Amino acid sequence: MESLTFPLLRVCFPLVLQVQLHQKTAYGPIADLQRFGCHMRGVCHASIIFDCDSIYPNHSGYFMARRGSMTALGQLAEAIALVSQGQPGHIVDTLIAERGRKIVRNPLWPLMRPFLYTLLRYNKAIEFADDVAKLSGFQCFEYMSDLLRLDIGVTHAERIPATGGFILVSNHPTGIADGVAVFDLLKSRRPDMMIFANRDAVRVNPRFAEMIIPVEWREEHKSKPKTRETLQLTNRAVADGKVTVLFPSGRIAYWANGKLNERPWKTSAVGLARKYNLPILPVHLTARNSGLFYWFAKWSTELRDMTVFHELLNKRGDQFDFLVGNLIPVEHLDGEVNEVTKALEKHTVFDLAADSNATFSPLVLPRRDETLVSRSL
Repeated sequence: MESLTFPLLRVCFPLVLQVQLHQKTAYGPIADLQRFGCHMRGVCHASIIFDCDSIYPNHSGYFMARRGSMTALGQLAEAIALVSQGQPGHIVDTLIAERGRKIVRNPLWPLMRPFLYTLLRYNKAIEFADDVAKLSGFQCFEYMSDLLRLDIGVTHAERIPATGGFILVSNHPTGIADGVAVFDLLKSRRPDMMIFANRDAVRVNPRFAEMIIPVEWREEHKSKPKTRETLQLTNRAVADGKVTVLFPSGRIAYWANGKLNERPWKTSAVGLARKYNLPILPVHLTARNSGLFYWFAKWSTELRDMTVFHELLNKRGDQFDFLVGNLIPVEHLDGEVNEVTKALEKHTVFDLAADSNATFSPLVLPRRDETLVSRSL
C-alpha cells in the first residue's frame, strides 16, 4: 500500500513530506492531521508532517500560527485537517468504502480523501444519488439519460425485434454508462427492457429493480435469497416477453497494448438463451473511459473501482456507437457451453466491429427439421 500512497500524495499536492520516526507533540494543523488518523500503529510510529519552514516561516518549534501570518500552504494544510469527513451513512460513502477497503483503512486516508473526492466529483455523486433515490426505475434511467445526453450512433437499428423476448448481449467498455447507452438505444423501440446489473443500484434506490435484475458482485454477500430474487425477476421478465440485457463479461474492459480489451465472457448468456429458448441479439458497443480510470487501474484495482460514479458523470455528451448484429436463433447455440460462449464473444467483440453484416457461425449445425420449425415460427 505504501508504494501506492506516496505517489498519490505527490500527485495530489506539491507539499514537502517528511517522516518523523519518533514521538513528538504537535500543535495546530499537524496535531489535527494526527488526530484524524495520520499515524502508524505501534510504539515507534511514523507521523506524516509538512516541512514547517515552508508552512510557517521563522517558526520556533510547532505552534498554531495566526491565519494572517500563514502562507497559502499553511492554510491548505489546515484545510486538509479540518475538511469534512464525507457524509457518514450515505450510500455513496458506503460504496466507496466497500470498493476501496484497503485504501480507506490506510492511516493516510484522511489526508488523501479531500483530493480524491474532489478529483472523483464526490459532491456530484452525492447529488446524483439523492436525486434518483425518489424516482421510479424507468424515471431513474430517464434522469441518467437526460443528465448524460450521450451522443448515440446506431448501425442497423432495424434489426432490433419490435416484439417478443430476446437476450441482448454486448461488450462492456465503460461501466454504468453502458447501461444508460443501451437504455437510449432501446427506449423508443423496446422500452420493456430488464438489464442485468450490479446489485448496488437497488441499494441507491430499491425501485431500480423495476428496470434492473440485480446481481450480487461481492462474494461475501452472495446468498440463496439474493440468487432466488435474481431468478424470480428473470423468470418474470421472460414470461412478460421483455428484452433482457446482459454484459456477459461482468466486468469493465481494460486498457493494454494501446487498446481496450474485453474481459472473458461468462457462460450466462448462452445458458439463459438455452434455458428460456430465447434468441440472442449481439450488439457491439464502441466507447471508452477516461485516462484517469486506466491510470488508476495500473496502480490499484481499488482506486479503479472507486471511480464508479466519476466514470458515469464524466460521460456527458460522449459518443457511444452501436453496431446491431443479426438475431441468433437459439438452435445455433448448440455445443459445449464454454466453446459457444467464446464463439459468441468473438462474433460480438471482433466480427461485428469489422463487418456489421457478419453472421454468427454455429459450432454445431442445426438439423434440417429444427431449422424448418424455427423458420415457421
